[in-house]
Amino acid sequence: MTTTPSEEADFVGPIITVGEIADAAVEAAELDNPGREIRVTPGPSYIRLEARGEIVLSVVNMSEALGRPFVMGELEKNMPGFAGFIRMGSDSVKFVASKANK
Repeated sequence: MTTTPSEEADFVGPIITVGEIADAAVEAAELDNPGREIRVTPGPSYIRLEARGEIVLSVVNMSEALGRPFVMGELEKNMPGFAGFIRMGSDSVKFVASKANK
């Protein structure tokens, strides 16, 4: 199934440098977004992690995936870009397709 350009604009999420944070984000995304299709697109030195409308990553599930404590600053350091609007908190980050989404 192909998507139109306007449908592609509905996909949001982080671009994360390849490594343990990217691997953990893929695992956490599946746990934090039940029932939502998650797309993982590899690039030469990054992965693009996307879902339609919104995608959430929580500190709890990132820590679980890493097997160690995690703070959101680690994601920020490994995230050269993202699609959508971002809502950053101390316990989770949410990428949304519209400013109106909270």
